[in-house]
Amino acid sequence: MAARYGIGGTLAGNVLIVDDDVGNLDVLRAFLDADYTVHEAQNGADALALMASVRFDVIVADQRMPGMSGIDLLATVHERAPDIAGILLTAFTDTPLLVDAINRARVFRHMHKPWEPEDLLGAVAQASAMVHHRRLNTALLDELTTRSDALRVALDKVEATQQQMLHLERLGTLGRLTAGITHDLRNTLGGLTMLEGMFEAQQVPPRVLSSLRVGVAATKNLLTTLSTIHQFSAGGLTLTRERVDVGALLRDAVLLAGLEMEQRSARCVTDLGAGVDAVYGDRARLLQVLVNLLRNAMQSMEGGQTIRVEARADAGGAVVVAVQDEGPGVSPEIASRMFDPFASTKGAQGLGMGLYMCRLIMEQHGGLIRSVAPVPAGRGARFEVVVPGGES
Repeated sequence: MAARYGIGGTLAGNVLIVDDDVGNLDVLRAFLDADYTVHEAQNGADALALMASVRFDVIVADQRMPGMSGIDLLATVHERAPDIAGILLTAFTDTPLLVDAINRARVFRHMHKPWEPEDLLGAVAQASAMVHHRRLNTALLDELTTRSDALRVALDKVEATQQQMLHLERLGTLGRLTAGITHDLRNTLGGLTMLEGMFEAQQVPPRVLSSLRVGVAATKNLLTTLSTIHQFSAGGLTLTRERVDVGALLRDAVLLAGLEMEQRSARCVTDLGAGVDAVYGDRARLLQVLVNLLRNAMQSMEGGQTIRVEARADAGGAVVVAVQDEGPGVSPEIASRMFDPFASTKGAQGLGMGLYMCRLIMEQHGGLIRSVAPVPAGRGARFEVVVPGGES
């Protein structure tokens, strides 16, 4: 498996011998020189300094040294580089020393003086083999972790692609359905428009005429919504850019949502900030966005509650229109994907296209739509629509 994943070079071939007696160092070197690259240190501090520049496999240390004992040295080595194997040489056999060597220094082998050359060579060879397997296992685990992460990313991409294909298929189906509905609705709108003209000519009571006009405007807004879905399913949206009076836009949006507000006993308060005049964009599409937000707000509230619509100019010259309700707010489960297609804030009762279409319309305008904390903080949901300033 190591060869398959290109893992090699686990052993550096370097052995460090540490003893304050130069004679002992010469003896150790004489036995180890043939098979390993041997480095020497006469105390623990020098040994630790060597570790900064040399990668060691095995450290052979004498227990009795001035300043830092062999156990203290190997304990520090284990903290800094736990993959290095330590061999402790000592003339003492007391149990506390052995326990300390095992528990604190985690020595690989404890050897008594005088030691036999064959035993020392065997111990170093076994320690090197253990280091090889330890490093190999660590490298393989790292490689498998990396590959597992890469596989997870790839699977996420596949799932995202599948979801995108599903969305496109569903949008295509919606596009075909809206084409037929739009045709029939245009015929209905033609009849309503003709009836509106007849009512105006016959001077019917203003209350009746006003209701009919609201119905005609609502039907036109519905046609715009269906047209938006159909255009997007066919490959994109087209916008008509014109100067749009923001105050009139807010009034028309509230008027279109007025009948439903009356039915739900909801109230709407508008606030047109100082310096807010006009924006440039597709009036029908912008109206569609605001009406959608107003209806979402109404459907989230109980009777008698208030919707606040505010418009202000930001420091960059854009116009920010906010719609805030007094409902329960946006649930954490839907917050991160509420502007995605088919992600409904109304559960099974919604199609999940309203906020998505709002997002598309605002992106086509070079602006954005976002969910922000209510002002002042508290219960409810607040959505802001940002329309860039200027004619471009």
